[in-house]
Amino acid sequence: MKGLFSVGVGLLLASLACGARAQVIPDVPVVEAMADYIAPGGMVAVDGARRIHLRCIGQGAPTVVFTAGLGAWSATWAKVQPEVAKVTRACAWDRAGFGLSDGDARHAQTVDQTTADLERALKGAGIKGPYVLVGHSAGAYETLAFADRHRQEVAGVVLVDPSRPHDLAREAAISPVAAKADRAYFASEVQRLRDCAAGVASGAIKTGAPAAPCFQYFPEIPKPVQATLAQRDADPARLRAQASLYAEYEANGERIAKAGRAYGDLPLIVLSAARPYWPREAEADHAALTADWVESHKALAALSTRGERQVVTDTSHLIQLDQPQRVIEAVTRVLGARR
Repeated sequence: MKGLFSVGVGLLLASLACGARAQVIPDVPVVEAMADYIAPGGMVAVDGARRIHLRCIGQGAPTVVFTAGLGAWSATWAKVQPEVAKVTRACAWDRAGFGLSDGDARHAQTVDQTTADLERALKGAGIKGPYVLVGHSAGAYETLAFADRHRQEVAGVVLVDPSRPHDLAREAAISPVAAKADRAYFASEVQRLRDCAAGVASGAIKTGAPAAPCFQYFPEIPKPVQATLAQRDADPARLRAQASLYAEYEANGERIAKAGRAYGDLPLIVLSAARPYWPREAEADHAALTADWVESHKALAALSTRGERQVVTDTSHLIQLDQPQRVIEAVTRVLGARR
């Protein structure tokens, strides 16, 4: 698991990322496009009155389904989804507590639970397969789980700098220092979000407008977007769901491991960032950590006899923002192979 620069800010919209840590949005065009991802609509009931936000644009088949990384939501695909929607239907969804989706105070955010939310959202919206699945970072977990459950409905897969099964365990085996730093980051986010939820529930923390420490968003994010997110985050259930997703990250890396996983000749592309980031405390282990990251991505590509791994030069973990055209090309290529 790679970490990016750690920032603890409310919903972590500004991460638009990430395997572990969040990063500032890199440029204005993405910021401007965020307004499309807080527009009303696309709310699908999945569990009683609880709703998941599913933003679908374009027409055609297969339907491309985009899953964001940890701490992020559908806006991470703002540079990619509209272009894919020019050739087929493209849907991006928000996990419980993120983006516009309702919170979930009843369920731990395990990969089984989040994948079930995706399944129910697609079914509730009447969006049938075939699907091409696209997952960034920890979004690879729902992508793999969905493909395992619905292999006959999955027409292709694109993994964008994906987290891998046994992620933190692999990291700890190579660099206990790096794993300690990343685990400390996760623990701090869990505690912050739980404290915020408790404060909101008791009335000790004022809600409804952007403010630190629980409703703080990067200034690059348009004010109307910040206001919408702050209003949504006034629900303690959202903050608890966010905390749960961070708390479950390491365990989800174990849950997604599956002996003998194989996808036959399914079109599959793994995009690997050329510039992995690891905790500075573990500088002596960076080369070994990166080598293991590369091998794990090769193993993911090998899940299909047609799988391939592509290194995206001059990019960080956020390939979909740094070089969105590479993601668009990968998705288009998989679509072409299916057709």
